Amino acid sequence: MAESRIRESGAASLGASPSLAFDLRVVRAVALKDIRSSLVERAFTTVSFVIPINFLLFFLLFAISGGQAPTAVVLEDRGPYAQQFVETMRRAHSFIVEETSADEARQLLAEGQVVAVVTVPASFDADLSASRPVALPVAVNNLDTDLTNDIRRAVPMTIATFYANAFPRRVVVQAHEIDLQAHDTDYIPYLAVSVVVVGLMLGGLLQAGANAAREFETGTIKELMLSPASRWAIELGKILGALAINAVAAVVVLAVIVVGLGVWPTHWLELVGFAALLLVTFVSLGTLVGTLLKKQTPVIPLSIGVSLPIFFLSGPFGPANWGTPAAAFLARLSPIYYAIAVFQHAFHGFDTVPTPLATNAAILVGCAVGSVAVSVLVLRRSSVAH
Repeated sequence: MAESRIRESGAASLGASPSLAFDLRVVRAVALKDIRSSLVERAFTTVSFVIPINFLLFFLLFAISGGQAPTAVVLEDRGPYAQQFVETMRRAHSFIVEETSADEARQLLAEGQVVAVVTVPASFDADLSASRPVALPVAVNNLDTDLTNDIRRAVPMTIATFYANAFPRRVVVQAHEIDLQAHDTDYIPYLAVSVVVVGLMLGGLLQAGANAAREFETGTIKELMLSPASRWAIELGKILGALAINAVAAVVVLAVIVVGLGVWPTHWLELVGFAALLLVTFVSLGTLVGTLLKKQTPVIPLSIGVSLPIFFLSGPFGPANWGTPAAAFLARLSPIYYAIAVFQHAFHGFDTVPTPLATNAAILVGCAVGSVAVSVLVLRRSSVAH
């Protein structure tokens, strides 16, 4: 066993401080042992792959419409103004427009397949040309308040936008939009990048937590502690072993985002660097969790139970600073807040937090170093108890 080799190779050094070369051999032996154990005991290794992918699919299905309300349009007038109005609806980023007949629209509304039915009357073009008032019937299934309010806001806005474009001389006040970012980012690409962070978090906590807890369940932790290896070498070896497995899971999650969804990073080097940094942080925290729990079974519920509240608090659906002041303050206490920010910059090239990118990176480096240090400290104290 790797533990026996560690003890034998250091037998001549008992009573003296192990050399750096010996500690590096310990790091390598512990890392290889954990990798082999993970490949043999596939349950937790499989879970560390499956759960992040499942969360990715879950969140994407949750937001698959991108915040747009499915809407049936009954176009009774085929004139140019009527066509322009429907095109304005399509460009409003608020509707998923489906042109249907009146009977089909009523059926879709009754079956709950659309949120609203907008009917463009047969006299639409004629009334507009003659400057007569136009009544635009909008039937709404107000079962869901969120989508209902979307319709109530979007329809008047669409009417105002259409009228301003169709009759610019009649509308003397028009909005002039000045975009802060170089391009719009759809809801799903924004959310998918945030989900990468929770995938890295869950994978690191699960894999490293299982590896650390396994040592206590099998009793091999005692062999490691009786060897002349330093505690930092043992812990670093365990972190590197979990990193090797979790890096593969991270590549799979990123491949789904980049290849499957077509969300290509703007800055590849940033993506690789920040992904490595987060893997170190979460694997170290996972090792800490496994050392504290000493059992593999509670690693999964605790990892999920801790990850999800922190994830939702840190602004996965939009910048956390857009929420309440209390929520924004709590979000800034979490490394996930800064992780989402740096990943959004790596993928989309914009900042979601007021702090500079370098500051966010420095905070994440501090979290990585701190998590490794705390993990080593806890292992040292745990060895005393044993």
